Amino acid sequence: MMRCCVLLFLFSLMLSCKNKKQDSNTTAVVQEEKVVSEVEEVTAAVSALLPLPSSYQLKRAKKWHDVSGENWLVLYETGAYIEKGQTNASAKLSAVLFQKTDSGFVTKWKMMDQINNCELDIVCSFYDDHLTITDLDSNGLAEITMLYALSCKGDVSPNEKKLIMYEGTQKYAIRGEELMLLQKDTIGGSWKADTAFSKAPKAFLSYAVERWEKFGKQEYQ
Repeated sequence: MMRCCVLLFLFSLMLSCKNKKQDSNTTAVVQEEKVVSEVEEVTAAVSALLPLPSSYQLKRAKKWHDVSGENWLVLYETGAYIEKGQTNASAKLSAVLFQKTDSGFVTKWKMMDQINNCELDIVCSFYDDHLTITDLDSNGLAEITMLYALSCKGDVSPNEKKLIMYEGTQKYAIRGEELMLLQKDTIGGSWKADTAFSKAPKAFLSYAVERWEKFGKQEYQ
């Protein structure tokens, strides 16, 4: 009788350990699936893989993997140009998120902004080193954050500034103006966040404001 009890105890112990190991492996797989991969610079590769939109120049491209698949974000700018029949300048910029599938690249979303028919000084460009890919809410779906400036003016007033953030197809934005730092005064710097941020994790707006404050400061001595 004692021998049977010991054997039953050992069998139960082995079964319990096996189940725990399986649960541990399942948890590890779930956690692994929710990790956003390292971001790769793929600007050079894009030229050979994706057609260049008419009138645009390739600015930058990055690649990463998340729970949605393999993602390629490509940034384009036109610089200032004059359309046929016009005397004033225009400029455009665009960001396109592609997803790579077995059958090729599929467009997930496209963002575009522009200045048209400007007879003064024109600005329509992304800031240098503005682009970030994050996973602030640790759900395995990357957030994309971009900043750029727009203006058509002939004075030294602040440029218009925009921050655009995407998680999946959900778009968030902060719109305002650059901050001009003078010797004894400041000009501009105002901003307003979209109401969409109110339904997002708090970390989204905190991060967006942090990025907003980092770009678009003009210092005058």
